[in-house]
Amino acid sequence: ILVSFELGVNTCFAVKRWPVPAEWSGVVKDGLGLGLIQHTLDLVELGAGDEVLLAQAKELREQCVGAGLVVESLFTGLSAYASSMMLDSRAEVRLFWEEWFVRAISFCRVAQIGRVGGHVGAYSVRDWGDPEPRDLRWRDLKAGLWRLAGEARRQGLECFYIENLASAREPSTMAQVDDLLSSGDRDHTPIALCLDVGHQCVPGSVGRERDPYVWLSTYADRVGCVQLQQSTATADHHWPFTAEFNSEGRIDAVRVLRALGASSRKNIRLILEVIFPAEQDDESVIADLRESVAYWREAIQMYERGVLGEGA
Repeated sequence: ILVSFELGVNTCFAVKRWPVPAEWSGVVKDGLGLGLIQHTLDLVELGAGDEVLLAQAKELREQCVGAGLVVESLFTGLSAYASSMMLDSRAEVRLFWEEWFVRAISFCRVAQIGRVGGHVGAYSVRDWGDPEPRDLRWRDLKAGLWRLAGEARRQGLECFYIENLASAREPSTMAQVDDLLSSGDRDHTPIALCLDVGHQCVPGSVGRERDPYVWLSTYADRVGCVQLQQSTATADHHWPFTAEFNSEGRIDAVRVLRALGASSRKNIRLILEVIFPAEQDDESVIADLRESVAYWREAIQMYERGVLGEGA
């Protein structure tokens, strides 16, 4: 066994259900038996005043320490994903989102979280369709990410994450991801990839770009963490790994682990990122998460014993 895998969960499941650390930490630790989380910024009020933000960060840190939970990273959620962020056509909006990320970095410093990032921007249809503004916005994005990597280093963080996305007007191809990634330097943290296995459904993409297992094997040596969701080749579903959805989806745990197994990394963190409908019954949310955890735990245990089958 060359690589060890650590399973965790993104706290997006808790949005509008268990919004405070004292509530969702019990679900993670006692309900799911997990010790690793990726914390969604949907549960952090970054727009609140400094005093409120400081209190939130301390509350998160103390609750996680008390529950024995490790926070892998602080990550953008659905609220930020609704915005164009650092690829917005308006300079003042791009600046707003860069400063928003600076506040997220400061939150991490207080909460003692080493990694932050996620969705960083989406082109407008107009800018995407015109080569000149498209190139300008891309250069703006790279410059802004480099400044954020510098801020992350100054505040003691380990890296800044970018995520591969599911729309052609977002960073979604291997070439785009490669252009944004950086090993960092003395004054800048690395800009690392959080690879989502459900985002290889970009309209117009073909071949390698559309294959999640090719992405996994290609970035196995460089990936910061992997977000897990059950999905299809045509849509970014963020389904749980239950028998019902596993029969429809294309993400197979065995194939994921085998694709990552040749990595030179000693440890890879796998983060369940399941987004439930707001109307779904709360108890069934926990039940679906438990089934998803059991599915991945069984595959990891098989991998560790060296008895993985051929996969789907």
